[in-house]
Amino acid sequence: MTVTDAFIHPFPKGDSTLQRMAMTARECGFDTLIAVSHHPCECHGVRILQGVIVFDGTMKAVTNTIRQKKRAIIGVAAGDATFNRSVLKTRGVHLITNLHRTQRNAFDQVTAKLAAEKRIAVHLDISQIISCRGHSRQKVLARYRELLILQRKFGFSFAIGSGATSILEQRTVREMILLTELFGMTKEETITALGTLPDLFEDTSRPRVVS
Repeated sequence: MTVTDAFIHPFPKGDSTLQRMAMTARECGFDTLIAVSHHPCECHGVRILQGVIVFDGTMKAVTNTIRQKKRAIIGVAAGDATFNRSVLKTRGVHLITNLHRTQRNAFDQVTAKLAAEKRIAVHLDISQIISCRGHSRQKVLARYRELLILQRKFGFSFAIGSGATSILEQRTVREMILLTELFGMTKEETITALGTLPDLFEDTSRPRVVS
């Protein structure tokens, strides 16, 4: 089974090269990486898929990115409910991300149903659990818990990533399982989520990740 770390940020955005991060990923139990702004390749036995995250917050930016980056995993940063529904109806999007930064009604039962129907995954950035402190950390955990409740009810996919910008921020599969347990995911649910992205990429009829 494929085990993917969704959305890492190697040099030049991050501090570690793609080669070093690929080697670390293999040691951590991963065989696939979604690397932001890097071309697809294989490195140290790890499959590298190109990732792009659209932060602009406009549908024009989303459609332009889809047109220009046809070989990439396309993630879109979440906005309000209207924007998110438009994103989820857009062919070529794989993932929706950054939902921890939105209001609860930005991804409700209607949006969850749409994500399931369009087969677009919800991206969970595990680095937010580690980097946030105090009340901010509790808000992230609460939001992820809310999304988990919706996922169990409506059946859309999760995609999980370390959000690493260096080898020091990469996590083992075991650490991923322990961190997702903090908001209620089971080991089996986490393993399933770690295998989501390559399937979304290889079957272009399926939706992509939105941020």
